[in-house]
Amino acid sequence: MPSNASVQVAQRAQEIYNARYRTQLEATHADEFVAIEPDSGDYFLGRTLSEAIQAARSAYPERISLAMRVGHKAAVELGVLVP
Repeated sequence: MPSNASVQVAQRAQEIYNARYRTQLEATHADEFVAIEPDSGDYFLGRTLSEAIQAARSAYPERISLAMRVGHKAAVELGVLVP
């Protein structure tokens, strides 16, 4: 179960994404990954989830960011491969 602090970070970052960045990023960076640091409101793009997270950690090593896939409800999809 996520901590209360993690839930608050995720909610704030999601609000920032929806209010400031959703339209722009979905038009220009669909299917890429974005990490949002909610205290600054800064965002970091990457072709992979790891790249976006690393960019956020490099800029703000002591802060927690929310990472998501641009234009998707989830950052990753888990499924079963059917032969």
